[in-house]
Amino acid sequence: MSAAKADTEIKFERTVPGKPDDVYYAVSTSQGWRDWLVDAAYFRATPGGSFHLSWDTGWYASGTVETMEKPNKVVLVWRGKDAPGATQVAISLEPAGEEGTRVKVVQSGFGEGKQWDASRELAADGWETGLENLESIFNTGADLRVTRRPMLGIMGNDFNEEIAASIGVPVTEGTRLADVVEGMGAEKAGLQGDDVIVEMDGTSLRSWEDLGPVLQRRRAGDTVSVVFYRGTEKQEVEMELMGRAIPDLDLDPAAFAQSYREASAQVAEELREALDGVSEAEAEIAADDRWSVKENLAHLILTEEYNISLLTELIQDGESQSAGGGENRRESLRAIVRTTPSIELLVARLERAQEETCAMLEESRHVLVRRKGVMWRLGTNLLHFPGGHDREHIEQMMREVESARAAAGEEVAA
Repeated sequence: MSAAKADTEIKFERTVPGKPDDVYYAVSTSQGWRDWLVDAAYFRATPGGSFHLSWDTGWYASGTVETMEKPNKVVLVWRGKDAPGATQVAISLEPAGEEGTRVKVVQSGFGEGKQWDASRELAADGWETGLENLESIFNTGADLRVTRRPMLGIMGNDFNEEIAASIGVPVTEGTRLADVVEGMGAEKAGLQGDDVIVEMDGTSLRSWEDLGPVLQRRRAGDTVSVVFYRGTEKQEVEMELMGRAIPDLDLDPAAFAQSYREASAQVAEELREALDGVSEAEAEIAADDRWSVKENLAHLILTEEYNISLLTELIQDGESQSAGGGENRRESLRAIVRTTPSIELLVARLERAQEETCAMLEESRHVLVRRKGVMWRLGTNLLHFPGGHDREHIEQMMREVESARAAAGEEVAA
């Protein structure tokens, strides 16, 4: 890669494995910009259209689309946060050999002065790291923003006032843990499920979304202080941030589908074994702040049906984005239970949805095989800890069954 810097412009160039027709999506769609450069994006791909690209650090760039020439050229009028004025960003994609694309970025129109110097330096750093990541997602699929990010080794869980009361925690904001990953920093520091982290590295945490900015300023190997509640007791520990263990993934959609099919079948067998002997009445009992067995099954169904919707978006390069803060609505869970009223029907619907995910992967192979970055991201979500989410809910279901049976026993004794 080479970079040239002048008073008024900066230039970057990198060769990416992939044809211009395939690479073009990365600079012409909202999903494409998110896949390699930014955390959130709106991009209206038409001359005169507007765009807004933003990072979780709080920095952003906005402007208008000046030129769109598929699959070779995109020109933007670009205004970065705190920049003294607008610049022009011209991105060109040229064939490089039989299967490569030479990506050139020229940002011009920088002025003189300290503000312009700072803006130029920030832009240069962004294009350097971004283009390196663009090459990575087309080469191995790995998102360098993820592989280089420090990890806690925790799995999050829902948290609200009702849950806080049920686990005896005197706060209603924070990050509640579902579990910790064996061998990672959180486990080594002594954290466990139902702990609620309220502060990390001197920053208060109100929810799971607050973790990202804290971790972005740290690297694997750093040690941070963690303040958390375990029941009513407030504790503080030192935790080592570790690198992410990256699974060895076959990114071919057909092979991926088979791996997911096998993992799902194993979980389904465990689920059916766990629910053997559970009555319909027992499966419908739950406290106000906890889901019943059937509601837990409905949640797993919703999760799997989301995977199918996500794949539909991905093959159109049109993945939607969320600002966060969403939650599992009990109304949705109950609607599924009403229309799928028995344990057997719910489990069968879950198994069908899992198979539909696999079928969608296979049917979409012709598109997804060109999107290694997308497949890598799916793999880290679905195959990194295969069945982990489902097994967590199987445990919750069994606790509800035990609670229901204990309550029934007390009534008989009375």
